[in-house]
Amino acid sequence: MARHPLLVLSIALLVGACSYETAGTTTTTEATLSNTPPATTPAAIVISDQRVEGSSLVVDSVTLPAPGFVVVREDDGGSAGAVIGVSEVLPIGIVERVPVPFFVPLAEATLVHVTVQIDIDGNGLFEYQPPEFIDAIATRETGEPASATARLMLLAPLSPADAQLDEQTTDGTTLTVASASLPGPGFVAIQKNEAQEPGAIVGTSDLLPAGTVTDLRFELDPPLRASQLVFAVVYVDRNENGVFDPGDAADAMGVRGDGTLAIGSAVITVLVRSPGAAIVTDQESTGDQILIDVATLPSAGFVEVLTDDGGRPGSRLGVSELLQPGRYPNLSVPLDETLAADATLWVRVWVDYDEDGELSAGDLVALTDVDGDPVEASFAVTVATS
Repeated sequence: MARHPLLVLSIALLVGACSYETAGTTTTTEATLSNTPPATTPAAIVISDQRVEGSSLVVDSVTLPAPGFVVVREDDGGSAGAVIGVSEVLPIGIVERVPVPFFVPLAEATLVHVTVQIDIDGNGLFEYQPPEFIDAIATRETGEPASATARLMLLAPLSPADAQLDEQTTDGTTLTVASASLPGPGFVAIQKNEAQEPGAIVGTSDLLPAGTVTDLRFELDPPLRASQLVFAVVYVDRNENGVFDPGDAADAMGVRGDGTLAIGSAVITVLVRSPGAAIVTDQESTGDQILIDVATLPSAGFVEVLTDDGGRPGSRLGVSELLQPGRYPNLSVPLDETLAADATLWVRVWVDYDEDGELSAGDLVALTDVDGDPVEASFAVTVATS
């Protein structure tokens, strides 16, 4: 019986020893895990030659075995030189389209070296004490540094640019931009209004040089069919292919000196010239007026009666009052002088293009369609005798 306390003490010591050893092992294991450096391989990086604004570049893809960075270095005689840009910390795995900002914008085209570097101390900050890197350069499966080179070309500048579009009256097929300024070669586009923003493109210029152009005339396709707000927009030929191809990766809108987009706008008054029509048949008349079977006006205008001049319209004999757009059956047009004898006459439909309410030199002949013939027709008149 006297031996029982010794047995209990031995068990207690054994349990205590086991408990201490277990605690020590756990502590040692945790210390070992926290001090294990992050993996630096396998890593990879892919980058293409590219046009840049000058403030950053984009890496196609990066493969990281541990969190890290993409580091950009300038070229120094074919070798990687000083660090000029660093990405944000990137996670483990494959990351695509990685932007890397530069410390100072580029002033000219250049060759750069990009490397994958691991966040060795895990603080999320790229640390560099020239000439040594605290955050180590990662390596490929082959053991070579995970690095690549790319040639950077500067995009044409977007500023300063401007466009001025004045209010004007047009038949809807043409339009004139008063002036446009371009910081580099580019284009001017005419765009319809969509929610007070430039929308569908209805006209573009040829490639224009850097500088200012004035009185730039556009052929619109499709034509405008009603008065409306229209935009003139400057685009810079950023991919330098000489072809107008707007988009995120191609031509971009110019920017004014104050940072706003180079967009001019104006309300364009459209007086369409088509479709017009005139139907007139041979007729007997008292000589003081002419009856038009049907006259169709696409915009406000006039119906004119003229003499025949060798098979074509001659001098004016009479004109209707100002007529609004529409179809006019059995329209009577008074003559300024009474016809004294039978004659061949002409009828012609006009648009009051200068909007002065009178048939004048500023008006345009109506057309049968957009690219059609003038609305005019000849007919024979027999003067009735008493």
